[in-house]
Order: sequence, then structure tokens, then C-alpha cells
Amino acid sequence: MSTVRTMTTRSLRHREVREAIAARIASAELAPGDRLPSERALQEQFGCARSVIRQALAALSRDGWIASSNQRGYTVLGPRIPWISRLRLLSDEPWTLTIDDVREDVARDDVAEALEIPPGAPVIVRESHMRATASGERWSVGASYYPAEGLDADAAAILMTPDEMNYDDIESAYGRRILGYREIIRARAPSPSEAEAFAISDRRPLIEVRRTSRTTTAPVSTFTFTGRSDRFEADYLIQS
Repeated sequence: MSTVRTMTTRSLRHREVREAIAARIASAELAPGDRLPSERALQEQFGCARSVIRQALAALSRDGWIASSNQRGYTVLGPRIPWISRLRLLSDEPWTLTIDDVREDVARDDVAEALEIPPGAPVIVRESHMRATASGERWSVGASYYPAEGLDADAAAILMTPDEMNYDDIESAYGRRILGYREIIRARAPSPSEAEAFAISDRRPLIEVRRTSRTTTAPVSTFTFTGRSDRFEADYLIQS
């Protein structure tokens, strides 16, 4: 039996607004350093409630597309890669993100430690890769893990979608707000299979990011991103 995921009109509208603004940033209509229109102006443009605009802006800020400028509104940071909001591309070539596999599995020791669950506990795994559209060059691979114990059918269906996901989807699945992340960033030598997959020398380092997202009670996802170090840089904006 298939599970149908339903959304309210308001949640759909919020996504439409967020995706429309993100598209303007991705196309360079809104360039890094530009100021976003005011909430009132955006409300008039999209014909929706102020609360919808604020929800969309909060999601864009959380995903690293824009940054709050205190009382002056929001400033554009630029396009960001889904899920890794602090990595910036060093190439102007268009790219494609492909979801390679979505499956149920059991937690390896390192995944179990990050998610604070027993080794061998059920998890949902999502694997993906990113490559340059024109050249076909592979730039990165990623794997996300989500604790599956106790999830109902609707929540599991959200995490098992073959489409891209965002943090709103994870929060919907677990019914809890993501409040923080732990990130570990390192450079390391590629394995022989990675050097072949990325078409690089075994002396060229890869950049690896491990991010665990957590609520007030427990982690809800852990994600490992591995990419070519000549294609990405870490870009952090820390404000008081």
C-alpha cells in the first residue's frame, strides 16, 4: 500500500516562496552582497501573509542562502549546496545533484555513535552524488542516516522519498525542531576507489564534512559529505 504525503496550503506556499527566492539567487538575479527586498515588499510580490515570508526567509537563512543583517533585513550569501550550507563551490559550471539510493539498513558503529543509538539499530540511508553538468566530472558524494526506530508510516515515507529533502522535511518526519549541528571538517587522502571515481591523483586531498543535526532531545540525522578539495571551500559567517 502506498503512503500519500499531504501538506497544508500554507506549507506549500512557504516552499514556493523559498524556492522562488533561491532560484533568483542561483541564477545571479540576486548576487552575493545584495540586500533582499523588505518583508513587506516580498509580501506584496508573492501575495501571501507576512508569516509565510518570515518562514521562507528563516529556511533560506538556515540553509545558508542568505544572512540576517540585524535590523537591516537580509543579505544574499550566494548559492549553496543542499545539506551543506557552509560549503561554497569554486566553479561556475552548472551542476546536478542525483539521489543514488534510498533504503532501510542497520547502523554501523560510527553512525550509531553519532545518532546515539545502538549499533545495528534500524536507520534510513540516503546516498547521492554531485557532478558537473557539462563535463560530467564528479565533484562529491554524500550519505545521510536517520534513526528509524519508532517512525510511523507517514514519517518513514517522508524520509524515503526519492526526491531531494531539506531540514523542514526532517522536522516534519520527527515532529521536532532542529536546534543545532555538530560539524567536523577535515582534509584526507582519497582511497584508490575514490581517486578513480573523482578522476584525481591519489595525492590530491578530499574535503570531508560530517554533520550531525539534533533537537532538544536527540540527533535526528548524520550526514557525511566527501568532495574534491579543488571544487569546494568552507565558508562560515559567525556573528555575535
